[in-house]
Parts: sequence; structure tokens; C-alpha cells
Amino acid sequence: MLRRAKRMSLAADVEAATLKVLALARAHEDANGPVQDALADRDGADDDLDLTAKSARGTLAGRAVDAARKGPYTLIFPDGIDYYTAAPLDKQVSRYGELIDRLEEHLPGGDPVRLEAVPALKTGIAAFTGAVEMLAKARTDEALAGTRLEAAEDEWARLLTKVYGFLLAELGRAAAERFFPKAKSGTKKPGGDRG
Repeated sequence: MLRRAKRMSLAADVEAATLKVLALARAHEDANGPVQDALADRDGADDDLDLTAKSARGTLAGRAVDAARKGPYTLIFPDGIDYYTAAPLDKQVSRYGELIDRLEEHLPGGDPVRLEAVPALKTGIAAFTGAVEMLAKARTDEALAGTRLEAAEDEWARLLTKVYGFLLAELGRAAAERFFPKAKSGTKKPGGDRG
């Protein structure tokens, strides 16, 4: 409507502000992709840690009929496997670090469980920590993109208010409101286009 009314400067300003909002909305939406990737990496690393702990537990428990009721099993898993595998996210690193310490303290250096589990747990902890750091950064980036979008939307709304005020002063209420038609309802009644 502004272009048709030959108000080219106002039309250009509104178009530029609208394009900025659209670009920032897309950037905000795109910023969620790295969040989802980092969540997947973190959860995958957690799964790998859990699998390593369960494998070590199973192997130790399977060494003898009563292996799960005596050391080294009870010294490594005094609170059961869930102490490690069901740990809250903020305790993952410390709990799996404790498992490493217990494996190293209660199994000889050449024990196959120790030789397999300890390096896998160290690798898993590093992957988990890296993914948590990437997730924090991705969430920060997404929040910043949201803030930029919100600011652009505020600027757009202020600009339209100024344009309306300018048109109101120059043309009067009825003419100014023609530049800002009311949004139609999203639901249509049967036969609504007839009439």
C-alpha cells in the first residue's frame, strides 16, 4: 500500500525492517540445529559410558556363581550399577571418574575388565564433557539469536507505529487505517467466499 501510494521511502523502510525480522527469525530457527546435535552427542556419550559400565559389571559378576556378593565386584559396585548408569547429568563425570578409580584400585593392572573399561570410560568422559560444553555454547548462541530476533521485532513494531502516526497526521484516521488492514481470521466458514 505504501508503494502504491508513492510513499517510497516509508515502503523501503518497512520492507527493510520486515526482511531483517525474517532473516533473524530464520537464524533463530537455524540456531536450534546445533543444540539438537549437541544433545544427541551428549546423550550418545552417556549411552557409551553406561554400556561400558554394564559390560564391566556383567563380566565381573559372571566370573563366579557368587561373584556379585563379594569383592572385587562389591568394592567396585557397592551401590549397584544404577549408581553410575542412572546418575544425574551433572554427576556423570564424577560418578564415572569414581568408577575408574574403583576399577584401578580393586583390579590388578592386567585384569581384562580394567584394561578394557578404564580407557573406554576415559574416552567416554572426554566425549561427554566435550558434548556438554558444545551444548552450552549452542544454547547460548540460540538464546542470543532469540534476543536479536526479539529486538528486530520491537524495532519493526516501533517503525510501523511511527509510519501509522505519520500517515494519521497527514491523511487522517480513515485513510491511515487503510494502510493497516485488519488481519482476517484463520478459520473459514463453509461458503465464506460467497457473499
